[in-house]
This record gives sequence, structure tokens and C-alpha cells, in this order.
Amino acid sequence: LAAAFVPLLISPHYMMRHKNHDPNKPLWFRQDVDHFDVVEDTKKHKKTKKWDQRYYIDGRHFDGPGHPIFLVIGGESTLERMLYPFINDHLAKKFKAFVIEPEHRFYGQSQPVGSTLVNLPSNEELAKLLTPQQAMEDMLAITQHYRYNELGCSPNKYSKNYCPLITVGGSYPGFLSAMMRLVHPEIVDIGYAASAPLLLYSQAADQFGYYEVVSRSAERSSPGCAFAVKTALRDVVDEIVESENFMDVASKIGICTDTVPEYITTPEIFAQEAMMIVEDTFADANMDNYPPNNDTDMFQMCQIFQDDALDSAGKVTAFYKRLMESEDYAEDLEEMEVEHQGKKRRHEMVTCFDMRAPLPPGPNSTVSCSDWSGCGPGLDSYMWEFQECTLLIVQIGFSEKSMFPYRPFTMEWLTDHCRSKFGIWGTPQPHGLVEEWGYDDLVARGASNILFTNGLNDMWSAGSYLSNVSETVLALNFPNGAHHSDLSHQGPTDDDTDDLKQGFDQITDILTNWLNEM
Repeated sequence: LAAAFVPLLISPHYMMRHKNHDPNKPLWFRQDVDHFDVVEDTKKHKKTKKWDQRYYIDGRHFDGPGHPIFLVIGGESTLERMLYPFINDHLAKKFKAFVIEPEHRFYGQSQPVGSTLVNLPSNEELAKLLTPQQAMEDMLAITQHYRYNELGCSPNKYSKNYCPLITVGGSYPGFLSAMMRLVHPEIVDIGYAASAPLLLYSQAADQFGYYEVVSRSAERSSPGCAFAVKTALRDVVDEIVESENFMDVASKIGICTDTVPEYITTPEIFAQEAMMIVEDTFADANMDNYPPNNDTDMFQMCQIFQDDALDSAGKVTAFYKRLMESEDYAEDLEEMEVEHQGKKRRHEMVTCFDMRAPLPPGPNSTVSCSDWSGCGPGLDSYMWEFQECTLLIVQIGFSEKSMFPYRPFTMEWLTDHCRSKFGIWGTPQPHGLVEEWGYDDLVARGASNILFTNGLNDMWSAGSYLSNVSETVLALNFPNGAHHSDLSHQGPTDDDTDDLKQGFDQITDILTNWLNEM
């Protein structure tokens, strides 16, 4: 690598255009709407439609051809800025690397067919265009353009001007990062995949492991929390199911009865959906439960359920009240009103929880969406629910061992739900991707130079690789870490726990060794 890192002379034009570019100022890249729209006999592209993809670059540390490129993969949410200081401010600086960060198609402002909340794409369009395969082609197109047309890198891997490509991602983008290395090793040299749920997507993970990790995380945050939550939720579910009118219990626990969705017609369905709101909120808190201390949402929610001055219904009421005071809830209401073009009632003086707030857009939406870790309102959530209905199937249920009411996940439920929302185009294909890409057996697939990182306090670790797969497919685990805590929005700080501090060094050493072997 020492030879590869010999800096070359680069033009002042490059220096001005890339080194001085504000990393948080978006740029736009012209992409094919459909990368697979080809004429089979000639393998030439048709005159395909184009769209503009939002992306960001950071060239502050790049020292010219012969130095690495980090491709930070956007995921299932709007990308308003570059995400990870560990990449931009630490690894890019160490390796004198260039950073590219594209927004995932159909999320945020990267809309191939001009989607909005009031102008949703057709289900057929989504089935054809909103796939991991299309997203991967977007990432490759923009990266290869920069690699060879903007940065002057050589395509010859043995040249001192070659720029090794390192993909980076956390959660679903972590999965994509690993897949880009697996599927395109001729282009991608290293894959760094944090909290990447390969075992969930390959249907190899225990469906109950996810919320059992959430329960252990809550118990660790505040000893006694798991029992307190389990007891309170059990009591409230019993009261709902046994009541003559479940709306009375809804009012008692702080839910606006006039906002209970029309599909909720029985006490059993209401109990499931009222509990799903609690469960999803704990799941969100679990992902952010780092560094573990008394300031986290997880700890604060546990304190509600461990308040002996409240009975079980009072604890759930207090939980919903806290949820109403959050910024996320206010944003959910705004998204909901945009979807319905301002026709919903105003909420300034409302003192009960609006049960419509967690509903994704589109027809036949339910609180229990295709992703039982939570969906929510907004265009991003609509797109994510489609992905979770088709190729990114995550079977997540609630066991007796968890602190939540027992409810197993079934493919029958998912199929009915997804076809109700998206018609035949929403038919789940749980084995589609794994059969195409072969990530259920990385050794047999010849995988190499992939690094998996996991926070063991993170529920997604239940669906990730927690041990080395081979000498070149490695796993690092952080006992105090939560959801891709190594790829946080803060980056390495003095507040990091010792295992994360050590982890940053280990990650750097592994990447250094792999780069040196090229």
C-alpha cells in the first residue's frame, strides 16, 4: 500500500472543485431510472428515462490517485447530510481518502419517478425499481464515475494510481455494503458492514431473538425494568380483552378514541396494536441505547414502568403521554396531515394520543406494518414497508421470554398484509435475494475482506454475524454498543465506552492490513 499511497500531481481545478467543496452541500448525479432495461440480443441500453440522485462528497483529505475511496451507502431514510464522522474525520484523514455518500433511491429527495405523499408511485413501478439490485447499480454508477472521470484513478489494480474502494454502511446499508463486496469483488475491495442483518434477510435467524435482546437491554439499563414492563402490559392486555367496550380502556390509557383506525374492530386487534406502539418505541430506544447511562430514552421509559405509585394502566398512560411530548410524535402528526392534505384536525390542544400517528401512508395501513420493529408515517416509511414486503423480509416476533405480550410472526400474516397494501406486487419473496446472491454461505460463495461489527446491546445483533466466518470475513462485537454505535453521528468521542474506543482502533488496523495486502 505504501507504493499505492504515493501522491500524484493533481490539477488546481480538482483542488478547487473537490477539496474545497462543502461536504454537507448536496450534489446531483444523473442516473438511469431502470439499470436493467436492456435489449437482450445486443446488451445495449434502450433510451431509458433518467433521474437525479442526491449525493454528498468529502474531498478534504484526498491526496490524489492511489488513495482509497469510501462509499458510504444511504439507506431507508432521507439523507440531509453526511452521516459518520468516524469515516469523514478519522478514517478518510488517516488513509487520505475520498468519501462519496449517495442517498438511496426512493428516499428523501432521490425520487426516480417523482414520488410524493400525495402522488405515490404505482405498485408495479416499485416492484421494478425499488430493489436492492437497482440501488446497488446506482451506487456503482456514481462511484465509478468519480473513480475514473473525476479523480483520475487507474482501473488497473496493480497500478500505483489504483484507488481501492471501501463500502460502508450500517443496518440495511450495512447489508448492502457486504453484498457489494460479495457480488462485485472486481469493483469493491473491502466491505465494512455495521449491524448488518444478513441472517434475518436469509431467514436463518430466530424470529424471537430480536425483542429478547431489547428486553435484555432494558433490564441492563434499569434492573427490574423487564419484569415491570411485562407485568404492566399483561395487565392492560387482560383488561382490554375482558372489557365490554375496549374503547373505554383506550380512553383510560390515554388514546383518543376517535383516532382508533377503522380496521380495529375487536378487543384483540386493539390490544395487539396498542402494544405494538409500545414495542416499536422500545425498539427505537434500544437502537439509541449508547452510551448506556441514565440519560437514554431506554432508561427513562423504564422509570415509567418501574414507578410503584402508578398502577398498570397508569404506567401505560404515562408512557403514551411521554411519547406525545417527543419530537418524533410531532413530526409524525405533521407527516400525517401532509398525506391527507391538511384535512386532519389540529392537534395543539389535544391531550390524548392519536393512534393514527404511527400509520404508514397508503391504503390498508396498520400499526403492525411489514417491519415489526416499526415503520411510522411519511414517504420514507411507505417505501420501506414496500421493501420489507417484497425482498427484505424480517421475521420478528415476541416470545414468552421477552418483556412483551406473546405474538409470533407468520408469513401468512405478512402475505395477507402486504397483498392488502400493494396487491400482487407486494407478494413476499423471503428467499429471492439469498438465492440470487448466496449470502447464506459466505465461505462457499468465496467471500473475503468483509468486516462485520455489532453492538451486543443492539437487537439487530440477533440477526447478524457475531463470529469470524473465515480469516478474511471478520466480526467485531462491542458489549456496550447499540445499533452501529461505531458508525454514530458523533463519531469517536471521550464519552465512548472502552470497548468502542478499542473497536475504533481494531477497525482501523483491519482496514490498514487489507489495504496493505493489495
